[in-house]
Amino acid sequence: MSTLAGKVALISGSSQGLGAAIAKELFDRGASVVINYPYPGEKANADKVLQSLGAPNRAIAIEADLSTLEGPKALADAAAAAFGKIDILVNSAGINRPTFLDDPDDTMVEKAWHDITHLNGRGVFFLTRAVLKYLSRENSRIINIGSSATRAPASESSIYAGAKGLAEVYTQCWATELPRKYGCTVNAVAPGLVGTEAYWAAPAALRDFLQPIVDATPVAARLGTPEEVAWVVGMLAEEKAGWINGAYLPVNGGSTIW
Repeated sequence: MSTLAGKVALISGSSQGLGAAIAKELFDRGASVVINYPYPGEKANADKVLQSLGAPNRAIAIEADLSTLEGPKALADAAAAAFGKIDILVNSAGINRPTFLDDPDDTMVEKAWHDITHLNGRGVFFLTRAVLKYLSRENSRIINIGSSATRAPASESSIYAGAKGLAEVYTQCWATELPRKYGCTVNAVAPGLVGTEAYWAAPAALRDFLQPIVDATPVAARLGTPEEVAWVVGMLAEEKAGWINGAYLPVNGGSTIW
C-alpha cells in the first residue's frame, strides 16, 4: 500500500512505543519518515525502529529534545534539510509522571510540572510553529496525540491531563487558523490505555489502579495496541481525509462514552 508515496512525515517521540508504531504505519503507507529521539541514551531504540523499516533512503533518525527551547526548531530544520519538505507532522512526544496535587515534596511536584508541561504543552506548540515554515501547502496534515485522560481523568493526573488538554485546544484553534493559509488539516487522536513499553514499565501499583478502567471498557476488557492508534493516525494522513478538520478522535474502546 503506497497511498502516502512521496509524502514526508515527521513523528516526534518516535523511538519506541506509540510514536514508533505511528512511524511504521505511515512508512508502510509509502511515506518517508523522520524518527525523533530526545537524547543519546535513546539512540539505540531509534536505530531499532530504523532497522525494522528496512529502507534507509526513506527514513532517518534525528536527536532533538522537544522540552527545550532549541529542540523543536532543530528538529524541523533537520527534517526539512534531509527531505526538502514536511507533509505530515505527528505531535506524539509526551511523558506522564503521576503526581498528587497535595504531595508534600515541593521539589518533586515542581519538577513534574516543569517536565510534563514543557514537553507535552510547550514542545507541541513550538514544534508545530517551526514546521509551518516547511509544511507543504496542499493536503498536508498536523495530527496531535492527545489523551483520553482529558475526558476521564484519574487521580494523580492533573498535570498530565492538563498538558494534554492544551494539545486538544491547540487542535481546535489551529484547525480554524491554519488550513486556508497552509493547505493543511489539524486533528487530534486521543488514545486510552495502550500497551506500550512505558505502560508495562510502570509500577505494578499503578497498573493495578488502572485495571478497573481496562475491565470496564465496553468493547473488551483489554488494553489498546499501539497499532490500533497508529491506524487512525494513518487514516487522518490520507488525502481522502481532507474534509476532516478539528476532530477529536478517541481511540479507547469506548471507555470515555460516559
